[in-house]
Amino acid sequence: MKIASHVCLFALALLMAGTIFGQDKTEPPKLKGALPSNWGKFPLSDQQKQQIYKIQGDYHDKIAPLEKQIKMLKEQERRDMEAVLNDEQKKLLKDIILKKAGSDDKKDEKK
Repeated sequence: MKIASHVCLFALALLMAGTIFGQDKTEPPKLKGALPSNWGKFPLSDQQKQQIYKIQGDYHDKIAPLEKQIKMLKEQERRDMEAVLNDEQKKLLKDIILKKAGSDDKKDEKK
């Protein structure tokens, strides 16, 4: 008799565990993002929007390091070009940049 009651308790425990664990099917959190221009002008399902946001996220992760690399290459290009200039040309370039920065400050003051 004890064995039968233990078997029943074990079966009941399995049944309840299946019910409890079966309810643990939570949906993944909703992604947020921005639709491309004009895409909001026609109806998209929530599923389509979520797919678009996921694609944007995936590509952002691929593009960001490339943009960083491009920035570094442009900085290196600028340094290499400036290395071609002689000291007088470097001074003139610096003066032009400072003069332009000063005129930009004056434009900001007028606004």
